[in-house]
Amino acid sequence: MRRFVVPLAVALAAIDLLPLGLVLKQAVTPERESFAWPPTWLPRTPTLENFRAVHAAVELGGGFTLSVLVGLATVASTLLLALPAAWAAAHRPRLDRPLDGALVVARLFPTIALAIPLAALFIRLGLYNSPAGTGLWLAHTLLALPLAVLVVRTGFRGVPVEVEEAARLDGASAAGVFWRVSLPLARPALAAAALLVFLVSWDEFGFALLLQVTNRPLPPLLYYLAAFGHPGLASAVAAIMLVPALAIVVVLEPGLRSGILGGSGR
Repeated sequence: MRRFVVPLAVALAAIDLLPLGLVLKQAVTPERESFAWPPTWLPRTPTLENFRAVHAAVELGGGFTLSVLVGLATVASTLLLALPAAWAAAHRPRLDRPLDGALVVARLFPTIALAIPLAALFIRLGLYNSPAGTGLWLAHTLLALPLAVLVVRTGFRGVPVEVEEAARLDGASAAGVFWRVSLPLARPALAAAALLVFLVSWDEFGFALLLQVTNRPLPPLLYYLAAFGHPGLASAVAAIMLVPALAIVVVLEPGLRSGILGGSGR
């Protein structure tokens, strides 16, 4: 049985990495080869022309900056909201199940079902298609909050009860225990949550497409390039977007091994 495990793992890894390889291949393939038949697994004449041309075709710098700013703002606001909810759920079991139900329900709604009423609301508030992506930031906060609560709650559950009780016996208040004991010990989960929230915002497409019609972050730019028949340029944008995503995966890998992102009981 064991002799089949390694080949199966290699096959699954190859299947998972195939789209990544195709994107990178297309990013360095000249436009004239993109529609050649039969298709090739490797470009005949690799080039960086797609990366140079994409700057002239779209506002790549503005889209990149907007994606980064919205992602960082989403991380800050999401963690600010997730911290008290996650701490309360970790310390009060009677809140745990209702919170789980609310988080699941919040994630059941399709993006399009939320984007349309949000667009109407943001138009009234002057946040629609904001150059700073304010409306998109609020939408991404709503989208990422359930994930952040689940990850941070796991971190708080991993804090030994004895340590918190010892701090209380030493005269620390509930707020003091939170800031001086629970929060520092839960920092790995906070870091994991921050990275995951940024990745959710970085990759999100539905809200970005419908709420930012001209001031576009990177995902809608990629979509429009692909939709209008520029696979090389679209792949170049996709390759640029892969860099922080892969970096986050590499950073989170030790946490995945140690169980930071897994369930934990108190």
